[in-house]
This record gives sequence, structure tokens and C-alpha cells, in this order.
Amino acid sequence: MNECVFIILGATGDLTKRKLIPAIYKLIKNKKIEKFAIIGVASSPTDINTIIENSKEFISEKKIDINVINSLKNNSYYYRLNFYNTSEYQDLKKLIEQVELKHSLVCNKIFYFATLPEHFKILTENLAKHKIVEKHESTHQCSKCKHPWSRIVYEKPFGKDLKSAKEINKCISKLFYEKQIYRIDHYLGKELVGDIAIARFTNTIFEPLWNNKYIESVNITLSEKIGIEGRGKFYDEYGAIKDIIQNHALQILALIAMEQPKTLTAQDVRDVKSKVFKKVKIEKTTLGQYEGYTQEQNVNPESKTETFAAIKLYINNKRWKNVPFFIKTGKFLDKKESLITITFKQIKCLLPEHCPTDSNKLIIKIEPDEGFYLELNAKVPGRTYQTTPVIMNFCHSCLFGPNTPAAYENLLYDVINGDQFAFVRSDEIELSWKIVEQIDKSKLKLYKYRKGSTGVN
Repeated sequence: MNECVFIILGATGDLTKRKLIPAIYKLIKNKKIEKFAIIGVASSPTDINTIIENSKEFISEKKIDINVINSLKNNSYYYRLNFYNTSEYQDLKKLIEQVELKHSLVCNKIFYFATLPEHFKILTENLAKHKIVEKHESTHQCSKCKHPWSRIVYEKPFGKDLKSAKEINKCISKLFYEKQIYRIDHYLGKELVGDIAIARFTNTIFEPLWNNKYIESVNITLSEKIGIEGRGKFYDEYGAIKDIIQNHALQILALIAMEQPKTLTAQDVRDVKSKVFKKVKIEKTTLGQYEGYTQEQNVNPESKTETFAAIKLYINNKRWKNVPFFIKTGKFLDKKESLITITFKQIKCLLPEHCPTDSNKLIIKIEPDEGFYLELNAKVPGRTYQTTPVIMNFCHSCLFGPNTPAAYENLLYDVINGDQFAFVRSDEIELSWKIVEQIDKSKLKLYKYRKGSTGVN
């Protein structure tokens, strides 16, 4: 069913205006949803038109379609809710029912938790208590609804540590089925991240070489040129490890390192990803903080929070034994870049001279310049034995154009279609928290680095 009601909890936050409203705009314009309504929910005094107007600057189009904007406004509502006042939820339920009736919708609902994880439990409990969301796929009393569904999307970070993640998962599992739950990691919605498994398992040239016999090392780099962008209070509690490595980087790691699943479907892929997480052992961690971080707004002047992290780890299984994996992330670095570099072992040199010094590399660029780049050695013209590295490339935008769907558009469309492939299962969440909790930051030196540098070397 390509029609539903979006209930956005935390509708006044940055995520809603920067990502969610622009994604819904694209779904409407590209006719991926035919009928819809939006109910924005938050504790602040505002109105839905203000939220939509504030979102317009984040819609990636030269000329915004005013008809789509008007459609958004005509089908959207705002409800002011104190998350911790249980008596207010009954009125929210009534509003949802009125909106469904008014717009002749088929009772399909997406509840998007665009809030901090500290609110997840109370929201989940109250939605269940007031039967706004029930532990069934088709319980809504509506004569024209044959198979209505309610799905809940939890934004990252999912908890702030292993203990809190377990508590949230325990709460959710009691009240809803796992098939109703979508724990989001927006990196999994990026086109090139989605291509990792496809490239591995649909091309004969890769999978036979995808092991410690042929691969020397794997590097995952997620670097940013920007700083904390006004998120001082949040970032100072989380830092680079919890904000990026626990979710984005480890999910990419799992897609690269997982065994071949039975099928490339959600359940089978999640099974093999979780097996990777059980075998990860961190060997070395380097932490850094950019100069001036402690002067940022809402940051503790004595803060020891890292804005840079570099990790060396191993995956202790037969496929990856002795292959080092390196993860690097940081704020205010020299470039914005998300890429995976797979370095292959050097082949035995048969040349009498000028043996190549460069190994073959497969580079998967997530952003910018999305694509696959394969670095090979080729002969220098006119030189019998001299070689030089050359690059064979697949430019994603060159083939598919510059306006392929953004991550949140992909992910919301997957939720509508009930596809959990690009979402994270409960055990993956807990296992990834276990991995990062191997790091004892109290025993590590926190290095300073200049803004615009490569971080800590």
C-alpha cells in the first residue's frame, strides 16, 4: 500500500526539517506515495506550516515544486504533546483517527522517533498503552482496511551504551513484533553502501578473492570538514566513537566482512552480519579532539570527549584471520569523505626489473564522487618492464544521473514496503555496543589536532 500517515515524534528538531520532510517531499513528487498525511508531534509551541517552510531550504532542487509544498501543507497537522504526560496520548489517538477519516486513508501508519534515545521507552510504552500502536499487523477497526500496518522507526543513536540499548530493546520486544521495528542507520540507505553486498555477491571476480589469502587490509574512512554544528550538548555526551563508529562504521564493516548469506534478504543478511560482530576484537585506538572544541556552545570547558577516532581491529574467523581493519572518523578534518579501501596483497613479481610497488586496490566511494574504483598495474608505453598504477572506475552519477534518491527517501520507502534489509536488528545493536565498550577511554591519551588537518597521525 503506497499510502500512509507519517507521525513524526520530535517534529520540531533538525532531523525533521533537514531530512524527513525533504524525503517525504521527494516520495510525493516521484509518486512513490499516492495518498498521505503527516502529523508532527513535539512539546514546543509551533504549527505545521512553520515546520514545512523551515524544511524548504533543505530540499535538493533548484526549483521547488509549489504544488508538492501545498500538498504537504494541506495534508499535515501539528499536535503539541508532553511525552511524559500520559493523559495527552488519548487526544493524539483521536487526532490520528480524524486525519485518517478526513483523508480517506487506509490506516497504515509510520511512527518516526526523531527524538533523543532517552525518550524512546516512554514513547513506546505510551503508544502501546493507549493502543495507538498494537502488537499486530491488522488490528485497526476500519471497515475498508484489509491489512493495515503500524511500523515504528527508531532514529540513531539507539541508546547511549550497551545497558540502555538492552533496556530499550527489552521494552520494545515486549510490546511489538520485531517485524514492526525499524532501527535506522541512514548510512545503510546510501546508494553505494547498498551496493557493497550487491557487488560482492553478483560478480564472480570479487567473492573468490574476498579473504585473507588475497586481501592485505581494509580501511574505512568517514571524515567530515564540519564541526559539531550547534549540537554541543548531544555531541559532548556521545563523541566520535558513539556517534559514528558504533553505528555507521561497524555496519559498513559487517557488510564487507560478512559470510555469504543464503539470500540477499533482510533476515539472512542480518544473520551473517551479527556473526561478524561476535568476532571483532579491537587492538588499538587513537583519540583526538580538535583545537577549540571546549569553547563550543554547550560543551564542558573541561571536556575529554573525542572528536576524532582511529581504530585498528581484527575479525577472528577463518576468512579474515590476521587481516587488519582500520576505521577512521573525525570532525573538522581536511576533507569530507566516506570511502572503503580494500588493499589486495602483492602478487609475486615476474619482471626482471622495476617490480610494481603498488598493490591493487578496490575503492568504494560513498561520498562524494560516488562509485567504484579499481586500481591496477599497467605497462608504461615504450618501457618493456616498467609499470604504473591505472584506475578503472564506475562513476555512479555519470550512469544514473545526479538526482538518485537520498538515503532518507530510500529508507522511508523501504518502511512503507515493509523491507527491513537496510535496518538494524536488536542483536546487531547490542553486539555493536559491546564492541565499542572494549575501548577504555580513561586509559587513552587524548591528542589535540588542528582544524582542517588529517587528524591524529
